[in-house]
Amino acid sequence: MKDSKNLVIGMLCAVLCIMAVAYAAFTTTLNINGSANISSNWSVIIPASDGISCTTQAAAGGSEEGLSASGTADGGTSATFTMSFVQPGDSATCTVKIKNAGTLNAKVSDVQITGNDATGAIRFSVQGIDNTKKLAAAGEMTFTVTGTYDASTSTQPGAGDKTKSLTVTPIFVQDMDAGA
Repeated sequence: MKDSKNLVIGMLCAVLCIMAVAYAAFTTTLNINGSANISSNWSVIIPASDGISCTTQAAAGGSEEGLSASGTADGGTSATFTMSFVQPGDSATCTVKIKNAGTLNAKVSDVQITGNDATGAIRFSVQGIDNTKKLAAAGEMTFTVTGTYDASTSTQPGAGDKTKSLTVTPIFVQDMDAGA
C-alpha cells in the first residue's frame, strides 16, 4: 500500500512537472526584429502626348468634309473622344495606347463608359479591353473606340446632334499572377 502511495505521488509530481514545462513553452513570447523595404511603383497611364490616334471613314460615296474624330488623355487612365459625323454610314475609330510605366503587373477590373448614347443614330463601341486583359510591368496594350452613324437608322439626329462625346476609363488593379 505504501509503495502504491509513493507511486501515485511520484506520478503526480511527474505530471505536474510536464504541465509546468508545457505551460512555459506555450506562454513564451517570440520577438522577431527586422525591417523590409518595398521598391515597387504603380503607374498605369494613357499617355497625354502619344496615347491616342484617330481615323475617319466617310460613307460610301460621301465626303470627308465635316467628318472628324479626336481623343484626349490627361496622362491618367481616362480618355475622352469627340466624333462629328455628316451622313449615315460615316465612321471613326480611335486607337488608345495604355502604358504600364510601373514595376507591378496590372489587370483590368472594370471599364467605365460615360456618354454612350446607344439609342441614337450615332453609336459607340469599345473593343479590346475587358477584365481578362493583363498588362505586364513596363508593357503596353491598346484598345479601340469606334463611332458610327448608323446607316439603317430611322431616327436621324438634328444638325447639332451629329457630334457626340464618350469617355472611357479602364480601372486597373494589381495582377497577383506572375504570369501576366
